[in-house]
Amino acid sequence: MGSFVPIPLSQPQFLAIANAAAALYPADRDAFVATVAAELGRHQLLGDGTLGRIIRDVQCRFDHPEPEHSPSRWDWDRPSFERASKR
Repeated sequence: MGSFVPIPLSQPQFLAIANAAAALYPADRDAFVATVAAELGRHQLLGDGTLGRIIRDVQCRFDHPEPEHSPSRWDWDRPSFERASKR
């Protein structure tokens, strides 16, 4: 098993990663944090701007399309309850 090098993060930087992960689907959060940590390990200088760019770039990889809009019952041209009541 490889050795792990701790990444020095300030509390606001850690919270930025946690808040970005919270915006994702729960199933994607662990992979997101692992990917951010891998990207952070590649940078020598770690500032807030670098962290923000890494979070933005990695979060785009975990983006899911919005579900298609389905009309509500009241948006239909002919609600199904009218057909059943006129039999």
